[in-house]
Amino acid sequence: MAASGKQVNNSSVTDAVAWITEMCQDTERTGLEELEDMVFEGKRKHTRKPLLTVVDYATQGHAYRDFLKNISAGGVFIETSLPIAIGQELSLTFALPTHRKHIKITGEVVRISPQGIGVKFKVAKQHREAGNRKELGERRRHTRFQLKGSAFALVNRPFAHMGEIIDISMGGLSFQYTSDKGIPKGSLALDILCVDDGFRLGRVPVKTVAELIVSREVRRLGVQFARLTNRQLSQVRSFIQTYAAGEA
Repeated sequence: MAASGKQVNNSSVTDAVAWITEMCQDTERTGLEELEDMVFEGKRKHTRKPLLTVVDYATQGHAYRDFLKNISAGGVFIETSLPIAIGQELSLTFALPTHRKHIKITGEVVRISPQGIGVKFKVAKQHREAGNRKELGERRRHTRFQLKGSAFALVNRPFAHMGEIIDISMGGLSFQYTSDKGIPKGSLALDILCVDDGFRLGRVPVKTVAELIVSREVRRLGVQFARLTNRQLSQVRSFIQTYAAGEA
């Protein structure tokens, strides 16, 4: 079936453009996950699959309806005779076979042929940026507290490092230690110690999120708690209630 590049004519072109764009922005992440799970299950990334289905798309203030020829986890090919340029952004919505929900996603034209246009999904970058924003928000949503008295974080592996805790929250902590090598990035476990009364919370799983070189041999490390047990969560909460001197 040949594509026509037919312009959508609902109540108005403006309404159609707004509808397609809004659907993309609201659900494109879910749509891509469903597409990968349902259509490309067990296959290598970006394997093409034949697909003939109607696609509604909006670009530069106009809305159109054509047909998809094939699809992959990375993009689609739209049969169309429209004069669309490489680099042009499209808001797409289309259905998958045997699936009642529509895929709504943003794409960029990366290839043009006499048969139509190749569109690459732009959502991968948006997912990374959203993930980074979410992680930053998770770190910032917990109130940080300075401590009264001396409390320490002890890392046993791969090297023994111990430093005084600068601040702590229910999401993580930061501590300052002496070393010219630093602690490798990634997941590790540390102990929280308070020498004044013998408090010790051992083997707390964390991941490193920030490191600051204070001087040649002094470093400050920020860590985020990772999958604490209910008991560990209770102990961290009790530690903060007992030793917090005020918000950092």
